[in-house]
Amino acid sequence: MVEEINIGVAGLGRIGKVHAEIFKTKVPKARLVAVLDIDASIARGVGERLKVKWYTDYEKMLQEDSVDAVIICTPTYLHYKMIIMAAEYGKHVFCEKPMCLTVKEANEILSKISKNNIKLQIGYMRRFDDTYSRAKSYIENGKIGEPLAYIGISRDPAPPPGWVADPKLSGGLFLDLMSHDFDMARWIIGSEVRSVYAIGEAYVFEEVKKRADLDHAIVNLEFKNKSIAVINGTRNSVYGYDIRAEVIGSKGTLFIGSNVNNLFAVGTKDTVIFNGFSWFQEKFYPAYVKEDISFVDVILNDKEPLIGCIDGLRAVEIAEACWKSVKEGKKIII
Repeated sequence: MVEEINIGVAGLGRIGKVHAEIFKTKVPKARLVAVLDIDASIARGVGERLKVKWYTDYEKMLQEDSVDAVIICTPTYLHYKMIIMAAEYGKHVFCEKPMCLTVKEANEILSKISKNNIKLQIGYMRRFDDTYSRAKSYIENGKIGEPLAYIGISRDPAPPPGWVADPKLSGGLFLDLMSHDFDMARWIIGSEVRSVYAIGEAYVFEEVKKRADLDHAIVNLEFKNKSIAVINGTRNSVYGYDIRAEVIGSKGTLFIGSNVNNLFAVGTKDTVIFNGFSWFQEKFYPAYVKEDISFVDVILNDKEPLIGCIDGLRAVEIAEACWKSVKEGKKIII
């Protein structure tokens, strides 16, 4: 019986380094054995600091018998091919969100992991955050009755840099930012999305407009159980990183997120309006630890991951429908 899972982390940007350090120091029954980045100086630096093998060639890392599972933290446009390749080598996969860029890719991933009998977990870490998981528990215990509506706010303080700024590579505002709330709304409501209506624009940033992305959007979701959701995504939250949600039930309401003055508040670049967080790592670091621990448990005990391939597919499906809705100016039935 396997008692320990050997981990390789692919992609050593901001979040990849976080996962590498977590697996090195905080995950029982896991052993970090390898790290990879296409930049040799980065790979070498992290590898030597964490005292593990380092690679610049992904396939060479996959060929190592010592690697049981890979953590994919590379740019979104690389996820599809890297998941497929890992599955072909029989490696279990944790992939940072989103799973891929298109529904077509998502369906091919689903087929491949099923055929090769591997575990795939997607990094929608909010499900492991204490506040969101507590909300889910309250709902399951009937504390607010039937969940009728999810209201989500996802606001970044500025447009993203580099490849993330190109919606062809990242999926843009809907997939890169708002898919967190798409996943959370499905999980909290406990139903699949029936229809999507989205509106948005590049109101503020000319460079966002040039790339055919949005800096503000509102998405309305209708679920098959007749519940609804309203989600706001913004790349211009000048006062800071702002993540909040409400769940309205038949017998009460749950409030999740930053502590804002409910009577009146103003947020500008010079005004702090809530007891919030400067950036997502500060807010969600404990959730990253929990999701990494959960991934190893999934492999060792042959469990289904809390956020699996179907969840990754649904997030991509909703984001794709959002783009279609914006372009066609109408509700899209999924």
